[in-house]
Amino acid sequence: MSSNNAAQKVIGIVPLLDTVVELDEGKQFEARFEECCFDIRVFTEKDENAVKVVLEVAPQDGSKYELLVDYFFTVGSDQRYVECDHWKSKERLQAIPIPPTSTSITIKFGVNVRQPLIAEDLTIKSHLRYYRLLCAGTTFYINPTQLKPLQSELFDRIYNDEVSHESCTVIQDLSEADLSLLLNAVAAYSTIVVHARNVYNLGDIAIQFKIVGVIRSIDAFVRNLKMMHPVRKLELACNYKLTQVADAVVRSLPRGTGRLELLHAYLNENAEREDEQHPDVMALLDVHHDHVVF
Repeated sequence: MSSNNAAQKVIGIVPLLDTVVELDEGKQFEARFEECCFDIRVFTEKDENAVKVVLEVAPQDGSKYELLVDYFFTVGSDQRYVECDHWKSKERLQAIPIPPTSTSITIKFGVNVRQPLIAEDLTIKSHLRYYRLLCAGTTFYINPTQLKPLQSELFDRIYNDEVSHESCTVIQDLSEADLSLLLNAVAAYSTIVVHARNVYNLGDIAIQFKIVGVIRSIDAFVRNLKMMHPVRKLELACNYKLTQVADAVVRSLPRGTGRLELLHAYLNENAEREDEQHPDVMALLDVHHDHVVF
């Protein structure tokens, strides 16, 4: 089974484009699709150095929807997969150059919409979000009672300030960008939203401030990813204390040399060495320093 078909089967991606494009002099290719109030465009573009195949998305005029999606995009032998991406605004997702000697190229694209979202603007006060957080000149409006169950000294402090009739809380131990990322993940939607674009920064913040509810959400997110390499999942488990991820991955792996072979394949794929790997990952894989990567 090809990797394209494997991704479609594992993630449930619906193929929208599978075509061979003849690269005649001056001829351009374009295909357009619509998916849940988003316009999707695949097209060729020539610059000074090369011809590229571009994948571009944009919300339709007047739409407030954002999307969580899985997608694949293939140009010739260059195959790219993104699991649980976040589409919010107009952007180029991919731009893959075509080999200069090619006279034709196969282009494939498919997408699976996991969930449509509508975000609240946290810089605008509402009847449910009334309490002010000030950070580097920006004001965010949140509901302290909503955030307190996430179990963190940060949110406890905000809640206690509000109970004590403070008019606002000044946040100095997070940058404006990091606070915005955190609040948008935990307060802009009806539930905590973790995706491929925020998981690493969100994990760093959650570990720094020991935000139990966010760590649990990241744990569930990583555990449910189908295309992420098991060793990469273990790295995230060790970095962000994702106990259920670690347990699930270790239980799923073969014992003995199978784990060592899996590690070697991962290291080779990412041009890494065994001595660069997180020691806790090595312990979970039951790999010791007397195992040598050749």
